[in-house]
Amino acid sequence: MSAGPVPTGRTARRALLLAPAALAACASPPPRLEGPPIGYRHLTPIALDVAQVEIDEHTPNAGPADVGRELSPSAAEAVRIMGRDRLSAFGRENRARFVVVRAQILRARQPRGGGFFAADPGERLDCTLTARLEILGENDRRLGFAEATASRSRNAESSAEARRIAAESLLRLTMFDLNTEFEFQVRRALRPYLAPSAGTAPPPAGVQREELPRT
Repeated sequence: MSAGPVPTGRTARRALLLAPAALAACASPPPRLEGPPIGYRHLTPIALDVAQVEIDEHTPNAGPADVGRELSPSAAEAVRIMGRDRLSAFGRENRARFVVVRAQILRARQPRGGGFFAADPGERLDCTLTARLEILGENDRRLGFAEATASRSRNAESSAEARRIAAESLLRLTMFDLNTEFEFQVRRALRPYLAPSAGTAPPPAGVQREELPRT
């Protein structure tokens, strides 16, 4: 029984060049979105003993390598969403200011290994999110503050769609970490400015509350 013609010359070279790409495509599963959606109204608000809560709309500039600004919501807006959803004013004096200190997803090219015919190694995405809550008195005198940071990294394929899904998944997972760390830091550093009724206010209609696990 004949095994068919053996490729030679240009045909053989073409088969050699296409083989690594074909194998890489077969080995890589399609990217999927990971992590919980960005929204925190289902959680018990952090009740602050202040007259108002301000969300600073300033977006820090992370430079041209930042892909976090291309997402919807962007990395900075995701942090602001957490501030709006988690913080409530239950007092008569002073005010709280929520600030996005850092919100970036930086892309870095992975070094190629394994020779010329090695599969494209793609990119590495590094996400860093930092939020700060300040308690301000008269004449903007800072009475106290709490700051929380969360960081994660992951690899992504080079295609635009794969990178978008990887970046959005990374943002969701890092925001989950930030939300947990933020509440811990606020309750630790700003205990005198927590409202006595913290955790007792009724949730919005049709929404159930869920407490974050304590660490």
